[in-house]
Amino acid sequence: MPDEKKELEAEIMDEFEWALKDPNEEKIRQLGEVVSIITTKLTEAITNLQISVMDLESKVDALENRMSSMATRAPAAAADPASAAAGGGPIPTMAKAPTPKPRPAGTPGGPTTMMGELKQLLAARRRKASE
Repeated sequence: MPDEKKELEAEIMDEFEWALKDPNEEKIRQLGEVVSIITTKLTEAITNLQISVMDLESKVDALENRMSSMATRAPAAAADPASAAAGGGPIPTMAKAPTPKPRPAGTPGGPTTMMGELKQLLAARRRKASE
């Protein structure tokens, strides 16, 4: 990952240097497109992170509620061993958490990373500029 990050950084710097060597309207416009792409990708990544954090917060809240509910029932079960033994089985809330499904290629967090997408876009722009 660090190598991929350094490669992407070098490619972006090359784009800036290319545009600044002999600036003209076309090069500046293309540089603006690169900045726009990067900004869009960062915004998408931040949005996905915010959604993930909100989801995790709601799951933590649910777990805290279950734990406090279990804690309030524990003293009552300790006082009445017969009712505690009646359950006998595992606690339903202690079931194995579902594993997340892998995301399809091209979706945020999927097999194609944001850096990979940016590299592909920069390579395509270079090919277009050299034609």
